[in-house]
Amino acid sequence: MEPFDLQRLSRVLAAAAIDPSLWTEALQTAAECTGSYGAVLLPVVGALPIVAATPSMDRSANVYVSDGWQGRDERYRGKAAFLANGVATDDDCMPLDARMRSPFYQEFLRNCNLSGWAGVRIGRGDLVWNLSLQRTPEQGSYSARELQALSELSNSLDSVVQTCAALGLAKGESALSAFDFSERAALLLDRSGQVVRVNPAAERLIGVDLQISAGRIRCQDPKSNELLQNAIRALFWSLEASTIAPIVLQKLSGGRLVMYPMRLTGLTDSPLSLFHAILVISDTDLMQSAGMMTLREAFELTAAESRLAVALASGKNLEDFAAERGLSKQTLRNQLKSVFMKTGTNRQAQLVMMLSNLVPKR
Repeated sequence: MEPFDLQRLSRVLAAAAIDPSLWTEALQTAAECTGSYGAVLLPVVGALPIVAATPSMDRSANVYVSDGWQGRDERYRGKAAFLANGVATDDDCMPLDARMRSPFYQEFLRNCNLSGWAGVRIGRGDLVWNLSLQRTPEQGSYSARELQALSELSNSLDSVVQTCAALGLAKGESALSAFDFSERAALLLDRSGQVVRVNPAAERLIGVDLQISAGRIRCQDPKSNELLQNAIRALFWSLEASTIAPIVLQKLSGGRLVMYPMRLTGLTDSPLSLFHAILVISDTDLMQSAGMMTLREAFELTAAESRLAVALASGKNLEDFAAERGLSKQTLRNQLKSVFMKTGTNRQAQLVMMLSNLVPKR
């Protein structure tokens, strides 16, 4: 007879893969079925804090993140055995005498009254997670028979990860399409901060100021790039924050890109999802893109001429626009002459009056 109800375990985990709101309940069932104090879901590839846990693990989860134990977690030493066998214990991480001297075991786990541990592999390859089952010293370690059952459980859970990843990605791609429909650039980021998907509006922004290098979104400006990477990292390692203050990038061509890293409820809250954040980017040059498009189609203005015409129609003077765009007044005067010629006007006031019904107000 099996020590655990593996069918029940598989059932609740499969249900959580479809409905992310059930993950806490599924982990609670996993803890009960395995005689554990609590259960936690942790990434193996990439970096994220604890993304789902039973309430019994709340205190240790908060200490794990706030005190930086994720960078000193000795249990990652058991990764090879974990991947090969589907299950690992503390014995796979380091010998007992070494654990007696380890700050991770003696300062973190002992102070949290945690001892026996079994990590169960969920998924394979890049889609692999650790169902971390934890016992107290009073509950003791997992027996060889129990570990064999957990290994069998691991081999049956590949479909859980595939289902969760596919459903999550479908939601993410729908979100990207919605952003694109409103002419907003957006990218999906995985738990390592790498770009998973890019919508067409974002693709149009990739170039001089923004690049995707080695799978990551990067700014050409070093200072802006550091701010962006720090913001993404802060978002991932926060247990509560869903948004981070936007990063403003001054474009080399003038104007600005405003980048908003965020986690959206219902999209990025599935622990086994392929992506864990969305980066939305606004280009100040495109804030009145509808008006610019109208001008370009009606009068065959260039993009630069359209931007100038829109700015003037919106109430800006030539001096302010020159300073904002980082352009010389002479360059703008030349553009304005071309706009006059194409629109059949000869004074700025006349141009503004004619365009007032074409360009949407801010």
